[in-house]
Amino acid sequence: MRRRTRQSNERLSWVAVVGLFACGDAVVTPSAGGVQSAGGAEKPPIAGVFAAGTVAAPTPTVASTSQSGAASVPPLAASGVPVGGAAGVAGTVVVAAGSAAVGSGVTYHKDLRPIIEARCLGCHVEGGSGPFPLDQWDKVEPYKGLVVHAVELRRMPPWLADASDCTKLRDDQRLSDEQVALFSSWQASGFAVGDEADFKSIPSRARPAIGEPNLIIKAAQPHKLNPGQEYYACLQVDTRVTEELWVTAMDLVPENAEFVHHAIVSVGGGSCSALGTTAENIYSYRPGSQTLVFEKGDALRIAAGSVIAIQYHYNTKFAPRGMTLPTDHSAFRLWTLPAGQKPERAIVRMPHHDLLINIPVNAVDQMEGGSQAISSEYTRPGAEIIGISPHMHYLGQTFKETVRKSDGSTVCLIDIPAWDQDWQLDYLYDPAHYIPIADGGRVTQECMFSNRAEDQGIGPDGKPFTPMYTTFGEDTRQEMCLGYIWFRYPLSGAL
Repeated sequence: MRRRTRQSNERLSWVAVVGLFACGDAVVTPSAGGVQSAGGAEKPPIAGVFAAGTVAAPTPTVASTSQSGAASVPPLAASGVPVGGAAGVAGTVVVAAGSAAVGSGVTYHKDLRPIIEARCLGCHVEGGSGPFPLDQWDKVEPYKGLVVHAVELRRMPPWLADASDCTKLRDDQRLSDEQVALFSSWQASGFAVGDEADFKSIPSRARPAIGEPNLIIKAAQPHKLNPGQEYYACLQVDTRVTEELWVTAMDLVPENAEFVHHAIVSVGGGSCSALGTTAENIYSYRPGSQTLVFEKGDALRIAAGSVIAIQYHYNTKFAPRGMTLPTDHSAFRLWTLPAGQKPERAIVRMPHHDLLINIPVNAVDQMEGGSQAISSEYTRPGAEIIGISPHMHYLGQTFKETVRKSDGSTVCLIDIPAWDQDWQLDYLYDPAHYIPIADGGRVTQECMFSNRAEDQGIGPDGKPFTPMYTTFGEDTRQEMCLGYIWFRYPLSGAL
């Protein structure tokens, strides 16, 4: 994304640890003991010695500077998807849940609990991003009607992509028509609980338990939100990465998600001023983002000498009048391979967007988009497309992206028939369906927009905005047709 002129380059004091950043006289040394890394190997916790004081803490470590100058370690924020817990077993269902005919003795334990545990506990657990936990019957019972309603509307579980005529996706969370009907039947029959002995879990694709992040980057001081504004704050790490990093998983956890429209993490030899130019965009947080976990043997490289910058897009326009705004102390979290260990394959991603969006007032189902060749930077020997991360705002209706390969064949990368601004996910493919692209190709986007009163976002007065002529831009009331395409290469061809 390009950086707009009204963005603020707010430089906060950052301290990042784990022996990877040089901070003046600061040094970091390993201590005894170990924890499990994302790659499965044991890695030591750290003891960080800072210029103004000393702190020793087990991994994960978040370091910041207190007002007194002594380093402190704040508590870890809750992840959007708990790692190593329920999310470690959630995945693509390979056996349909609920074989009983709809209406014939449907119960919670026999029919609904297997689905809920497989599809809902990635968020709906204590400390998760869901507004209430669903991991026990006494937690489900108060919300049972709401759960059924959300499932019937297909608002839950959140999964916008339709892969029926597209590349098969990893961890597809959609419910079948039969599964949705079970929820409806359960409600119609009085929400029977049933016998706990009838519960049988659904076999699913096992996702690796990745443990706790071993590197967390936060501002030394919380950011004070500006009232009644939509604005950008580029928070730059004031030190460079001193050792090569290989990232196997990552996420960004906003402290106050209702005010964080999105965040972009970039690395490179520049700084905040390099965003959209020489810096490489490695991760984007959008509403609905979850922990992004790569396949075993794959990792994203952050080169030694890189500067990390995080551009936050804040929006406080919708805050209730008179509200005292909180501060934001969001955290970018990384799971990395042990120092010196390299993966088998390297991950990179390519942005593809339409800058010429023009949507008149009252437009209905207007198509925007464009196409571009995949540059040679991404089509090295053994290159494959492994996923895509689409992005639009409130006026978006549908999103589709395809790639035309050098042999003339066309492959669907993503198809979202009903866009939802609140659920913008990273979609990775089933590894058996990665798309070879070493010989090059051309990607094409098709984004559909409508600009009626009913398509607008909600303003601070609780009413929809008035439709306006809309062009490309990063503001919430502007629009984007953007896709980040994920590639991987054998390591020998990636550097």
